[in-house]
Amino acid sequence: MTSISAIMVSWHTGPVLFDAIKAVLADPDITELVLIDHENPPAVRKMLDDLARDQTRLRIVRTNKNLGFGRGCNIGAAHAKSDFLFFINPDAEPDTGAARRLVAALPPGEITAIAGARILGTDGREQSGSRRRELTLWRAFATFSGLARLGLARPFGMENDALPEAPLRVGAVSGAAFVMAKPGFDQLGGFDEGYFLHVEDIDLCRRASSVWFVPDAIVRHVGGTSGASRFAVELEKARSFLRYFWKFNTGAAGRMTTIVAAPFLFTAIMLRALISEITGLLRR
Repeated sequence: MTSISAIMVSWHTGPVLFDAIKAVLADPDITELVLIDHENPPAVRKMLDDLARDQTRLRIVRTNKNLGFGRGCNIGAAHAKSDFLFFINPDAEPDTGAARRLVAALPPGEITAIAGARILGTDGREQSGSRRRELTLWRAFATFSGLARLGLARPFGMENDALPEAPLRVGAVSGAAFVMAKPGFDQLGGFDEGYFLHVEDIDLCRRASSVWFVPDAIVRHVGGTSGASRFAVELEKARSFLRYFWKFNTGAAGRMTTIVAAPFLFTAIMLRALISEITGLLRR
């Protein structure tokens, strides 16, 4: 029988954390939920402890420090006891059966393959990042600068493409909800812990043998619940993107291209954050 360990990393997630836990534990296909507690508030920790006493499939692993998403996932994977790992955000609620459908979509014999869920926002629409093309410097810049919305370049995200009827091979999926065989995750060395937040999922997809978007594996994602500064989050995202391109654009030409593009990409990401912040203030 296939066993699945759900891995969840939480840092000041907010009340939605318990909705996410409830949704995961409501799925009988989930063998266990390993929750990495990155220094949540004392009141939240007490609630988690109380819940773990009632829910035998819930295991709490405490780090007492925010070690970042990738490292937290690696810690969770090391504690997992199942054949497959289901990485799920602490503000995401998987439909019953989603994890099983993801496991079923993994190609036989491909130990390092990844299968990602169709992630829906609170409006019921597929979220950006749910399925993605291969990441390039140009696609990243075109997406963050708005050029892709003007039709001047193909965007990184594929959420506006026609929905496939069966699992579709893609360049990358979101780290908010995906499945991988535990031996394959271990073989790849897990997430690159050099990323603190963002892009570590794209990096892992880059190293996988194949990546699949599974349209009938539904996960509902609230998102943005940590209360962290939008600019701090976007700054970390910019750093992570630059790390990714420096890592994979090897050779003299690749490194030079990254150096030249870095200020433009950084500015595009931070400017988008500024525009979003101003728009939010005007709507209040």
